[in-house]
Amino acid sequence: MKALLVNGSPRAKGCTYTALTELAKTLENQGIETEIVHVGHKDVRGCIACRKCHETG
Repeated sequence: MKALLVNGSPRAKGCTYTALTELAKTLENQGIETEIVHVGHKDVRGCIACRKCHETG
């Protein structure tokens, strides 16, 4: 199993990152692989119903 941890804070290495790092350590001790992704600097938007995911599978 793999857990994706999303950091939405504008500060890449701030308090949210520290909390996610502690969570990642706990999960990894249980044998769960983790990855922290920082998206706080990106313009993330919701689905616009373009159906592209349907075309590409």
